[in-house]
Amino acid sequence: MDSPGAIARPYARAAFAHAKDRGGVAQWSAALKAAAAAAADPQMRAALESSDASEAATELLCQLLEDAAAWEFDGVRNLMRLLRENRRLGALGAIAEQFEQLWREDSRRVEAVLVSAAPLDVEQQEAIAGALKARLGREVDFRFELDENLLGGVRVQVGDQVLDGSARAGLSTLAAALGRPGN
Repeated sequence: MDSPGAIARPYARAAFAHAKDRGGVAQWSAALKAAAAAAADPQMRAALESSDASEAATELLCQLLEDAAAWEFDGVRNLMRLLRENRRLGALGAIAEQFEQLWREDSRRVEAVLVSAAPLDVEQQEAIAGALKARLGREVDFRFELDENLLGGVRVQVGDQVLDGSARAGLSTLAAALGRPGN
């Protein structure tokens, strides 16, 4: 069985190429995010997966997307119908994620998650964002999160790369250097 990512990839690429050609990437992004959120609802998901209710549920989903998709609504509706026909509506979340990734890559942006033990003020956030932008050579879209279990410092995740400047990471490195297991 194919993974959701493998299933989503060709749909996301085709949707992104179409959206970019038409100058509607932001609208497609909004529509795909809305579709993924709606399809994640347990009742909607059950209706989309039911052979008896799938067509009606897809039409309802398309009606919900009409405002987000605006002038590009026919393209979005066609994608939803294609996904229904190929029994791929369950991949909407992965399609939306991959679409966003393609958009970031195309605009030379990366998404980063900065985790800290305590709230950071605006200047601290901007300093970290600037340093990361300089290091990566790309614009950075930050999401800030708090983790009270972090001993101090920050941890930054960019894709599958983690820059761990937390006190716990430092203590683990020190313990390893001393030949003791870290906590």
